[in-house]
Amino acid sequence: MKYTFYILVLLVVLVFLDYTLPSRDVVKVVGTEVVRTNMSRFPIFWTGSDTGSTAASQTVKNRDIRFINTVKPSERPRVYRNEDTAWGWPPYFKFDSGDLQAEAQRLKDGSQWVAVTHYGWRIQLISIYPNAIKIAPVPGPGVSYIPWARIIAGILLVLTGLIIWRLWVRLREWLTDRIDRLKARFF
Repeated sequence: MKYTFYILVLLVVLVFLDYTLPSRDVVKVVGTEVVRTNMSRFPIFWTGSDTGSTAASQTVKNRDIRFINTVKPSERPRVYRNEDTAWGWPPYFKFDSGDLQAEAQRLKDGSQWVAVTHYGWRIQLISIYPNAIKIAPVPGPGVSYIPWARIIAGILLVLTGLIIWRLWVRLREWLTDRIDRLKARFF
């Protein structure tokens, strides 16, 4: 039972990291659009409605979302949403969704390969889209990137886990020693 709990905690952490850490896709931009979207469905996958707006609009149930339509090298379509994260989670401090949309519109003729840095997942069943963070031109579809952010986050997570485990072991040893001393003194 204990190991099942540990495995479930590890799975939750890995899923959380997979969603929030950045990824890159090499694609061609073929279009952009703004769509009125209902925010009440699966709000956890959308940026907060108060991001970049006044406090009065915090109860907004639907709003305009920018989308960037792309095509992968395999000719499969890939759609990204383009929302500011502002000071919210994940902490990308993205305040330039308008500039990113203009860059995507400039590239929408489909002649230039670009690397789209994004976080999140594309879940077609519930209409969830990854959020584009950055667009950068690349020489061609064969470009590959080393996911440094994911590697560094993984290393830091493992180191943190090892430190916590070692502190826990030392605390247990100290408590056991103290209890043994108290038993020897009073019994």
